[in-house]
Amino acid sequence: MATELEGNETLQHFIKLLCDLNNEAAEFLKTGNVEILYSMNDTVEEIYAIQHEGKEEAYTAIEEDAQIIYKNFNAAVTMIKSNENAISDKTTGEAVRIFVRNIFDANVRIVLAYGLA
Repeated sequence: MATELEGNETLQHFIKLLCDLNNEAAEFLKTGNVEILYSMNDTVEEIYAIQHEGKEEAYTAIEEDAQIIYKNFNAAVTMIKSNENAISDKTTGEAVRIFVRNIFDANVRIVLAYGLA
């Protein structure tokens, strides 16, 4: 990618958010703790705000994987909200786990595209 990282505070913050999302997704996959989705929500919203407004190649080149993150996060939230039980059942839990795994994988591809891993 042609975008310069040095001195680009927005891009540096964006990369930090990607790191946060990676950690949150990994923690969710490890523990299954649905409460982690609240912090993931804030992270995904901030990633979206930066990426959606960004016109630089650093943001446009990752559009496909960014959309995977946004759509899978929305699907996870929708799945949890549609569950009729106050406690997550096995089917809901597995579906949310798949959505979060898709988020994790897309995030890793973005990090690789940036040459950070």
